[in-house]
Amino acid sequence: MPMHLPITRLWLGPVPLIVTVDPKIIQELLNNDNALEKAWLMKTILKTFIGDPILISEGKTFPSHAKRNRSILARGFSLSILKSYFKLFADQINILTDILDKEINKETFFDIYVIFAKTTLDSICASSLGVNINAQQSDSSYFEAMRSGMHVMMARGFNPLKYPDIIYRFTKDYKETIKCKDIVRSVTTKIISEKRKKVKNTNHNNVLDSKSVIRNEFKKPLLEYLIDFSKENPDFTDEELADEVNFTTVAAFDTLAKSLSLAVVILALYKDVQKRVCDELFQVLKESNRDEVDFDNLPELKYMEMVIKEMMRIFPAVPLIVRELTEDINIENYTIPKGANVAIPIYCLHRNEKYWEDPLKFDPERFLAEDTEKQHPYAFIPFSGGARGCLGSRYAWIFMKLALAKLLSRYEFHTSIKDLSEIRIELEMTLGIIDGAPVRITPRQK
Repeated sequence: MPMHLPITRLWLGPVPLIVTVDPKIIQELLNNDNALEKAWLMKTILKTFIGDPILISEGKTFPSHAKRNRSILARGFSLSILKSYFKLFADQINILTDILDKEINKETFFDIYVIFAKTTLDSICASSLGVNINAQQSDSSYFEAMRSGMHVMMARGFNPLKYPDIIYRFTKDYKETIKCKDIVRSVTTKIISEKRKKVKNTNHNNVLDSKSVIRNEFKKPLLEYLIDFSKENPDFTDEELADEVNFTTVAAFDTLAKSLSLAVVILALYKDVQKRVCDELFQVLKESNRDEVDFDNLPELKYMEMVIKEMMRIFPAVPLIVRELTEDINIENYTIPKGANVAIPIYCLHRNEKYWEDPLKFDPERFLAEDTEKQHPYAFIPFSGGARGCLGSRYAWIFMKLALAKLLSRYEFHTSIKDLSEIRIELEMTLGIIDGAPVRITPRQK
């Protein structure tokens, strides 16, 4: 698209699409109550597999339904709760290092994404859901159903012939989607049922104050909190509960795994950057305690954060946001009509030379504090923004920093990719590397 224009009109077949990469317009759109509804195509693609979580719930009911659910979920991602997840993350990453130790000094490159995906799924289930599914150490039908379901679901988006439900229901893809959905839903239902029993026994003879439950003053993990909340609020149905659990799990494990994979490949590609990240890491951890990372160490890893931000600038996990307007919106000198689909291509925004000098160059220094203060806040939106910004952004930061810290203290990463331009990307639900993330590892010299 012509990135020098503030707004561009494109056509997706018979559907008009309004596209913008102007940060000022993006800020107004993402904070406008009439631009909260997800586009029809996104809802069509996602609902068959995931259900109806807040990501795709109707924008026109946002004040009464989605906004309420969002407020509920936000209380499951408070800083104190995320801090309580830290040891669970560390335990799962320790299992990951046991697996990666078997790859040390091998001459062949391997795809680290699949290994990371099992780690992130185990970590999310152990923390937010409070269960151990052990995907890293065993064959998991739940993990395979998650991956296959997302792949088939997104394939529908690239084939307009499959858009109408009446046609899609007769395809092999639909049957595969339903098969995967049934596996995922059965596991989710079992997890919720077992957790309900545990919560009931824990709360036996205890009188729970409803206001305290709603505010999550007991600082419970997400699933336990949602179960308590559903008891106090019967209109929050079991189906809604399952949909939120499924989407939280599906969205989080894939975005985290692909972001980590890209980060490792880039660090392997830019050895000087990898060395500088490690120098900072070892300075923070001290020489005698290289393998132990505390929660309080994470804010000190400032250069690592700059590297992750630069990776997310060039390769945002979610490269596109699409909204459908519920009323006319007047922005700048434009009137965008009710019913229009508005697309915000984060991938293009982050690579727009108007806002980023030499945008295809990997340069973590552009995220120095003095430089970011000059940048428009909506020129960099890897976690979206506004009323529907990503609830799990802090969760992602904590996990990614901890994972990279523990991995880099142990391994040096190498890749068969010779230049950033060789990284070929593909879009499923999120942005990933075609044919996987090729790396090999050697021991980190201590």
